[in-house]
Parts: sequence; C-alpha cells; structure tokens
Amino acid sequence: MVIYKQISTIGVLLLVIGLCISCKEHSFSKGAKAQITTKEQFWKNRTGIQNKEIQEKTFPIPIDTAITEERTNRIYINSGQCQYEVFVDDVLLLKLMGPITARRGGMTGDHDINQLLLTSGTHEIKVRMYPRYGVEVFPKGEGQMKLTFSHFRDRNLKTVTYNNQMNGHNGIVINQSDKQWITKYSEEHQEEYDGDYEPKTPNKLEGLPIYEWRSTFDAEVPFSYTGWRSSIDLRAAYKDKEKEIQKEVLETYRAMHKIIKNRDVNGYLALVREREELITSCLLYKTNEKTLRQKEFVDLIQNNAYEVQPLVSETFKIEFQGYGKLVMLLHKVDGEGVIRLQNKKDPKDMIYLDFRLQRKTKGDPLTVI
Repeated sequence: MVIYKQISTIGVLLLVIGLCISCKEHSFSKGAKAQITTKEQFWKNRTGIQNKEIQEKTFPIPIDTAITEERTNRIYINSGQCQYEVFVDDVLLLKLMGPITARRGGMTGDHDINQLLLTSGTHEIKVRMYPRYGVEVFPKGEGQMKLTFSHFRDRNLKTVTYNNQMNGHNGIVINQSDKQWITKYSEEHQEEYDGDYEPKTPNKLEGLPIYEWRSTFDAEVPFSYTGWRSSIDLRAAYKDKEKEIQKEVLETYRAMHKIIKNRDVNGYLALVREREELITSCLLYKTNEKTLRQKEFVDLIQNNAYEVQPLVSETFKIEFQGYGKLVMLLHKVDGEGVIRLQNKKDPKDMIYLDFRLQRKTKGDPLTVI
C-alpha cells in the first residue's frame, strides 16, 4: 500500500506499502489502431474488450492453509519505455508516471505484496501500461514490463523461491517482442548459465494509448486478515448517491488535512492506526521495526521544512480501488494524492500523502485503511 511518495529532480521514492496454480493472460489488445486511439475511447469500450472471466470476479478467492513460516511474497518489477500502474487485487502496488519516463528510462526493484494479499488464495495481478511521458500512443517496439513472482521464508532473502507457473526466475515479460530471453539457474539458484530466446506471444501495444494486462496467481501467507475485503462497495453506492459520497469523501479529507496542517501527531497516529496495524502485521514487522516506521511518519508531520499545501476541491477526482471497496481523492492533473507537503526551500521536492478510505458496514463513517 502506498503511504507517501516523494518526487524530486533526481528520481522517485516510493514507500510501498507465491505459489501459483493459474496464469491466464487477459489484455485490451483487440481493435488496437482502428478502434481505440484515445484514452477516452479506451475506457468507453473496455467492457466489450475485457475478458469476462476475470472481470466478473472479485479477488482474493481464499483457500485454507496451514502455513506457519514467516513467508513474504514479492513481485520484482522492471520497466522501460512506458509509464505504468501495477495492481494486486485491484489495489495499487506501484506506479511510475510523469517526466521521469520521457527518455525511455524505467524503474527496477522488488516489492512486498503481503499487505495487499491479506489472506492465502487466488489473487489478481493487473498492469496498466501507458506510452512514455509526452507520447500519445505506443510507437512500434516501445513499452516493456517484466514481473517476477517469488517468496522467501523466515524473512531470509537467501531462501527465495520463484513461482514456476509465472515463468519462474525469468518472469512474465509484457512487450511487443515475439521472443523472451531465458536463462537457467543451477539447482542452488546461485549460478547463471548461458541463455537462449524462447518464443512468446507479442503484446499488441502499438497504436494504443493504454494497454491493460491481467492474470491470476496463488500465494500463501501465514495469516488471514479481513482488511477491506468485507467493506461496503462504495462504487456501487456512488452510482445512486454521487453527490453525497463526494461530499463525505471531501469532508473526511479536510479533517485529515487539518490534523496534518496542525502537526497533530496524536491525531495522525489515531487516524492511521488500523492501516498501520494491518500493514506491519502483514509484513511481519518486529516491535522495533514498527517503532521505527512510526517515527518516520511522526518526524515527517513535525518537519517544519515542509509546508502543507491547501486543498482545492475543483482539482480533485474520485478514485475507487479494491473492487469498489476503497475510495480516495487524486489530483486531476498528475494523478497523485491531494494532501501534499512542499519543501519550503525546494518547491520541486513534494511529498504526497495517500489515504484509502473504507466503510466497514452500512451507516459507519469513512475510515483510513
């Protein structure tokens, strides 16, 4: 779950926050050039393009498990020549957007996903790819995402196990090529040998303003948390009560904004208590690690070098995640969180505080999760 993001001229910092039995690709690639040439057309026609098999399901689909090891599931993400968003069970794990992608560069790194899985079972992975910044549609040959699924046990990075049905250590490659580079490891997964090209189905990105890829995978975790899984479907309610929900979400954000602007540490810790308990439990944090994480946020709230920016409701848009069970406000221009802290000495140094809201049961207020 994304907690906050800091974007500067030198790069992007994102604090974010298995075993697989099925791997079926579902993408929005039909009618690429002739039918879909703008983002508006893409979203208007997505129902007729998206594969119903995944569209009509809500994940996770839990399974019983007796796992006791402290297992941490991860996805290694390697991107190039594109902007992107990656979702697990329809909740944002990571995104890379903006000028940083203009020169065909990307971002590489391993990302924990226990905090999005919540329970053992079948989960959905969704990738939305956009042309690099300043480019309207994908040119021929551009756009690449590589996803490598793995887990390690007892918080020991040396115990890594790759998800073989998600193509093992080679991972899933989404690009326009019809070949995928394959390498082989020794039995100890320590020595890399010469590789070769293996045929793959090319992804039809060329000419599209957006490309969406979906699949499912199974993962086991040593816990089962409800989180937002049983919360009210706010997106469904929004269709009939649009103005009411918009008003409630905005009022909740204004209350959060006031707490942060007043440097109210106790108010902030109370606000995010449920979220922090869930994240740190899923990521198997020890007591000292929980304390250090909390201190980072306290230091941020108390840091007078950063000034809390005003809320301008006309610039906001509502975003739903978690199959409608989570709602948040994002800025219309850059898609980032609307509660922002700007460095007084360096205006380009901006911190975005992202909050996802839920309604646990009918009649409950919106709360941070």
